[in-house]
Amino acid sequence: MMQDFIKTVFGPLDYRFCDYFFILSVLGYVMLVVLLVSSLIVGITKGKGIDYYMQVFFIALGYLIFYFQNRLLNTMCVTSLK
Repeated sequence: MMQDFIKTVFGPLDYRFCDYFFILSVLGYVMLVVLLVSSLIVGITKGKGIDYYMQVFFIALGYLIFYFQNRLLNTMCVTSLK
């Protein structure tokens, strides 16, 4: 009884759960593109200085890492469960 509970709660998940990482990587990429496009439009139309672009760069770096991490996890998940 306890062993079944432990298998259910802590055991490996099905390969279909790899889609979770795929969805997160797509979401991260879309958020990165939206951030960059909207920031460039605001930066150009409002005449923002270098400090604005540095802030945008570091925020974009966070989204880029989020995208890459989830893409990497999706690749590892799919490859390991073939």
